[in-house]
Amino acid sequence: MLEIMNLYKEFYKDDKSIIKVLSNINFSVRKGECFVIIGPNGSGKTTLLRIIGLLEPPTQGKILYYEKDLNAISRKEKIQTRRKFSFVRQKPVVRNTTVFNNIAYGLKVRGMNYEEYSKSVNEIIEFIGLRGLESKNARTLSGGEMQRVAIAMNFIINPEIYLLDEVSANLDPMNVKLLDKFIMKIKQDKEKTIIMSTHDPLEAIKYADRIAVLSNGKITQIGTPNEIFTAPKDEFTALFVGYENILSGIAKVDENSGLTLIQVNDLTITASTQLEGEVKICIRPESIGIVKEPPRNVSYRNTFKGVIENIRELGNICHLVVKSKSERFLITITEFSRGKLGLKKESEVYINFKATDVKLL
Repeated sequence: MLEIMNLYKEFYKDDKSIIKVLSNINFSVRKGECFVIIGPNGSGKTTLLRIIGLLEPPTQGKILYYEKDLNAISRKEKIQTRRKFSFVRQKPVVRNTTVFNNIAYGLKVRGMNYEEYSKSVNEIIEFIGLRGLESKNARTLSGGEMQRVAIAMNFIINPEIYLLDEVSANLDPMNVKLLDKFIMKIKQDKEKTIIMSTHDPLEAIKYADRIAVLSNGKITQIGTPNEIFTAPKDEFTALFVGYENILSGIAKVDENSGLTLIQVNDLTITASTQLEGEVKICIRPESIGIVKEPPRNVSYRNTFKGVIENIRELGNICHLVVKSKSERFLITITEFSRGKLGLKKESEVYINFKATDVKLL
């Protein structure tokens, strides 16, 4: 349905220096797919979505929509194509008129008259919980209410492609729930396509059919959520999706067991993936167990004695930093478990994790 080919975007500063925002972007999106672009702030996500939505021209490259190059079509064709897209921004943008007129605007410019669109507008006002406010100026609403209007404005036009730019980033829980309803409803319609950006890996897992990881204006990996989160191809992706324990070592396959032994300074870590040479080890904080006595569970291939160096309290959960010989490990447990185990700073502990929980890059 949509193919991005060799896309570049550069901005020129007043001193004529060049800022490279996007470099050699290539991917395709299938009809009915939810394609999620994840990456940190400043990675180029918004610029990429603006280019796809014809709100910003690329410096170089092609956007093919059903094999038609959108950069090569006339202004009239571009407007007609643009009306098949909706673009929901991170910060709500509403017109200086009533809630009703804001939501109806997209249908009006598409040639519908009041009798045709009034029922749909009233239904979506009910759906977003703004009944009674339809005659109020949208710009006088609270931030959360304004965001609901902006969401409704873009969802009511029934486009072929929904472009969602980190739309949940500034939403309160009630509006996140509302947005979730909209997105899940669209996903059920296999004729509709979603391209969304987020810096929240959990949001990407929730919605995505496929994920593209964007770092410093370049796509580092594209795959299903399972591929991205269980087999990251580089250190940036591993860190971004939650492998906060990343160690470097030398790997060698043990001929007797078929497992890989990785020497990390004075620790030997066992992994189930067979790989040799210089590697990076990735382990999720929640995959590491912690106890005060040597564990009896022989299924754990990796057990190390250590000392708790630091404790970070994060509400119902906490992060423990445990030093074992030369290395430090970040471990996530609940506050309840920490209290039950009596874990404190400088407590001697044993950490353990399975060979299958070790990912090798």
